[in-house]
Amino acid sequence: IWDKTIPYDGESFHLEYMDLDEFLLENGIPASPTHLAQNLLLPVAELEGKESASSSTASPPSSSTAVFQPSETVSSTESSLEKERETPSPIDPNCVEVDVNFNPDPADLVLSSVPGGELFNPRKHKFAEEDLKPQPMIKKAKKVFVPDEQKDEKYWTRRKKNNVAAKRSRDARRLKENQITIRAAFLEKENTALRTEVAELRKEVGKRKTIVSKYETKYGPLSSRN
Repeated sequence: IWDKTIPYDGESFHLEYMDLDEFLLENGIPASPTHLAQNLLLPVAELEGKESASSSTASPPSSSTAVFQPSETVSSTESSLEKERETPSPIDPNCVEVDVNFNPDPADLVLSSVPGGELFNPRKHKFAEEDLKPQPMIKKAKKVFVPDEQKDEKYWTRRKKNNVAAKRSRDARRLKENQITIRAAFLEKENTALRTEVAELRKEVGKRKTIVSKYETKYGPLSSRN
């Protein structure tokens, strides 16, 4: 390697040995790994070949490879933060389900259900305002004694119809009372669960308010900041 000459600007020069540390010190180059020393002693043609090979291996990724761009990451982070700060859409109260430990007696549900219809559901059933109004005390009509000689066929027909109507009225009233009783028992349980949940939410809101007040004390009101 020392006998070879390389043309340079139309002239010839011979490779000479030079101390690496001395060369780096003269040119103000910091100390580098040992492979740099090996590269400095290689012929120019071989060194150029290594550089071309290294550049080919370090070629830019193909179009199918995802390229990391900090600007895209920052924009995606900002958009996610803006979504978190957006006011959530209102929730329909009728769609909110509360976890209530309520297991009524199946026999009570049967007594509260219309014969031949679906089983009464105390969680979803709703009453009209008229159904929940207090009912006045109705006195029974005074019985009128009818002599036996006046109890003809017309009398017995009318008596039978009255008895059937009275039984239907009593059954309907008892059915509604049973439904109201089970519904009220469920609402009592639900009310207790909601009160517990509200207490926990108020506690959490109190913590958040304390954090916000400390922040505003240090940095100023949130409304004045962008």
